[in-house]
Amino acid sequence: MLQADKFIDADGTALAYAEVGAGPPVIALHGFPDTYKTWSGLAGPLADAGFRVIAMALRGYPPSAVPADGDYGLRRLARDTVCLLDALEIEQAVVLGHDWGASAGYALAASAPERLVSLITLANPPLTVFPSGLRERLGRPHNLYLGLGALSDWWLRRADFAEVRHLYRKWSPRWAVPDAHLAEVTAALAPRERSRAAVDYYRGGLSEEDRRDLLRPIAVRTLMLYGADEPQVRQASYAQAAAVTGPGSRSLRIEGVGHWPHLEAPDRCLAEILAFLRERPGDR
Repeated sequence: MLQADKFIDADGTALAYAEVGAGPPVIALHGFPDTYKTWSGLAGPLADAGFRVIAMALRGYPPSAVPADGDYGLRRLARDTVCLLDALEIEQAVVLGHDWGASAGYALAASAPERLVSLITLANPPLTVFPSGLRERLGRPHNLYLGLGALSDWWLRRADFAEVRHLYRKWSPRWAVPDAHLAEVTAALAPRERSRAAVDYYRGGLSEEDRRDLLRPIAVRTLMLYGADEPQVRQASYAQAAAVTGPGSRSLRIEGVGHWPHLEAPDRCLAEILAFLRERPGDR
């Protein structure tokens, strides 16, 4: 089990991380509603395969600090990853991201591609083709109702975090989510400042500067894994994904799973990730 007991300073905010293994570094970034321990199942096998896995708790999620300025924007998340790389004296790394962690990886690939060897994402398509508008809102309405500050925090916390359990059922309808996983996630969100931080990720929009700098094709070779139970509007975005990512990129739909492919189909994801990590550019 990963234990985040090391910290770095990200421009005044303490960010925690756990690591296992030695070799080429893989920075693992989690999403919502989840914790850095989402990578526990993959971290050991990746370490056994010769990689150094570094799982960071995103700002606001324990045991990382809640930022004083409340900045959870994608540019800031990308910058946090750069701060981690700098603190650990890592020039380049693979980034492995799920959900918000995937979006942070795309933002890093757009803003500081020189820090990436390659990018592996789960469940979120590239920012350039990420769906918007009514169809996305109907498929994933949380993007609207989780961005309302205190009201969203109340909704998330009501009935002992019933909304968290609802989101897991809705986003991964065929997965029997382990009680221990849900307990770990809700325990992480239990302090009020933690649940508020998690929903405040959804408050910030993209500035014009962000749209110019982050919403553009990236040159980084990228593996994009997603579940067949994702909404159709997101699956359609994946059809365009390889065209807006670097040479050798590909997207792969995994049947029978939803929004947490690495937890629902860990063996399949591990096999695809290892194959991608071991490829040399131009192998395909």
